[in-house]
Amino acid sequence: MKLVRPLLLIAGCLALAACSAAPAETPTPDPVAVQTRIARELAGIPTAAPAPGRTPLASPTPAPDRPPTGATELPSTPTTIRQDLGPAREYTVQTGDTLSSIAARFNTSMAAIQLLNNLNDSQVVRAGQTLKLPTGQLHPEESPWWFIYIVQPGETLSNIAAKFRVPLPDLLRVNEVANPGLVRAGQRLIIPARGPRAT
Repeated sequence: MKLVRPLLLIAGCLALAACSAAPAETPTPDPVAVQTRIARELAGIPTAAPAPGRTPLASPTPAPDRPPTGATELPSTPTTIRQDLGPAREYTVQTGDTLSSIAARFNTSMAAIQLLNNLNDSQVVRAGQTLKLPTGQLHPEESPWWFIYIVQPGETLSNIAAKFRVPLPDLLRVNEVANPGLVRAGQRLIIPARGPRAT
């Protein structure tokens, strides 16, 4: 009996020591080994191939800041202006002169005088004003009644031709316009009028 009690006491102490001992630490996995294992697993997953006859979609890329291909703007002045009007001569406007009377007297057009003097679409002249007059022609069919018109927002060449009662083909030919749809507000056009404008 004396022997059993000390044995029980020792057994109890051992059990208590075993319970209070620190738990064994879980080993930390090696990061390189984990990455290698994940890479192997991913390599085994089949990827979707594009269907026959279809091209896989490309990742969208932002479009560059530039006008669309083929959409060219007309110059602010008609291309016929580049024709040689000859060396300009000067004329001092006299009392009673009008732009059309000056054009008729010097065998030119109001449009040519407007262009040479940067008058835009103005036909107003005043006595004492000095004007440059062309010695050449703006166009082979030029008439003193031709004048400059500034395109307004929303207008088309058809509208403008109807407004001034000029044939659309004449308007296109004189301004060397290949595409009637390419007209914009603020553009200068030569109006090939055949007579004085009705007011």
